[in-house]
Amino acid sequence: MNRILIIGLDGASPHLVRQWQDDLPNLRRLMTEGTSGILWSVIPPRSIPAWYCFATGMNPAKLGVFGFSQRRPGTYDYTFANFSFCQAPSFWEWLNRYGITTAVIHMPGTFPPRPVQGFLLSGWPAPLNRGNLIYTHPPELSREVDRFLGRPFEFVSPKPIERENDAEMLAERLRVLLMHGDVAARLLESRPWQVALVVFSPLDRASHQFWKHMDPTHPQHDPKQAVRFSDALKRLYQASDEQVGRLLGILDTGDWVFVVSDHGFGPTYRTFYLNEWLREQGYLVLKDEEQIGRVNWRTRLVGRLSAPLFWLNQASPAFRRLIAPLKKRALSNFLRDEYVRMKEQGLVRLNHLPVDWGRTRAYCPDEASLYLNLQGRDPEGVVQPGEEAECLLTEIEEGLRHIPDPATGRPVPVRLFRKEEIYNGPFLQDAPDLIVVMDNYQTEVMAELGFGDLFNPNPIRSGTHTPEGLFIAWGPGIPAGKQMDAGLMDIAPTVLHLLGVPVP
Repeated sequence: MNRILIIGLDGASPHLVRQWQDDLPNLRRLMTEGTSGILWSVIPPRSIPAWYCFATGMNPAKLGVFGFSQRRPGTYDYTFANFSFCQAPSFWEWLNRYGITTAVIHMPGTFPPRPVQGFLLSGWPAPLNRGNLIYTHPPELSREVDRFLGRPFEFVSPKPIERENDAEMLAERLRVLLMHGDVAARLLESRPWQVALVVFSPLDRASHQFWKHMDPTHPQHDPKQAVRFSDALKRLYQASDEQVGRLLGILDTGDWVFVVSDHGFGPTYRTFYLNEWLREQGYLVLKDEEQIGRVNWRTRLVGRLSAPLFWLNQASPAFRRLIAPLKKRALSNFLRDEYVRMKEQGLVRLNHLPVDWGRTRAYCPDEASLYLNLQGRDPEGVVQPGEEAECLLTEIEEGLRHIPDPATGRPVPVRLFRKEEIYNGPFLQDAPDLIVVMDNYQTEVMAELGFGDLFNPNPIRSGTHTPEGLFIAWGPGIPAGKQMDAGLMDIAPTVLHLLGVPVP
């Protein structure tokens, strides 16, 4: 029976692949000889639950996972989502039921590993591997991989992205990419499998960091740094293409190949703090309003100083050149350091602040996600389901549509998605009541509190997720040179269909 290899390139953008295809020979070959297009992601396009939706062919309300954060039952506290929260079988688990051996390598969200017929090596997020972590099935494979590498396997670079400079970022992403390629090639060549999934993640983190170097109009663009790093992201695409070619060399005639990404990337120019707006409007109430000022006064000060520079920087190239030394070397770095300090100390999220839940009607626990504090669902819910909830949600939507842009004074473009529009399934009640998208994702909607202004430059990231992921299909029966879009949840049933396995 023919085999199927699925290669995931986390965060790969189809428009960049096409733009650079002359320098990406393996991806170009697959697109020329196969079918390619956009793989539409979930809304909002977050890696978790996107990879779960890809793996199961189901939307988040059928999985019970809506983001990286997962609420602890009966509380307002959140923990990182992991594989144990995903309430549906993956396509490889379904294939195993029909006796088909599978290999899964480094798909995000697969820790802790579930038993499989074949083998599974977990992807991030996962605990730091100090040489004793069981991150595979079968369990003994963990030590085999560590011995092969001569050191503990790393899911991502051990240094937080917020603490890496550009040179470190590039070197680390290339190193981790090569390490993951070495492990994948070794396992696929030495162990039996009929369907394999291999995911490479370095493009995602690098796109967050390096976008500003490719975009001369970006507020964080520094011409001097761009001389060194304008091709950094392209180099990582080229290195990823080399790993694609390496895996293609393992295949036999008649095998199928899919190349996918969970989302694409584009620029982000600023951040909107949804909880700040909810607090200003009286929907979110703190027991101690002064606590934010006591904890974050330096960041609030820097935020208020940097915001005017940001708007001028957007409007005037001459001003951008004039203030580059100050903005890039002093003020921006200070803001970045303060932001990192706050995140590391956990001082900017709701579960670290004294929220008065008895008077709070709406809140944002995770990026772009707004929840009403509903009776019967939330531990201290105050909003009655039905007419009261509907009126409140409509009122909030109207307010969000009329938030003035500090740069223009006109309302910020916003798209609002009620959960019933984009989700369906038994876990719909747990979904965010409203998803907030601003400026076609170019303004990130975040959950932090305490920055003073509703809008601020993002001191960490210059690139952000967009819904347009990468789709390539190649192999017997797949038309050559055809352009066709697909959805993230189309891949799993397609794999089952190719192997003659019933689609659940």
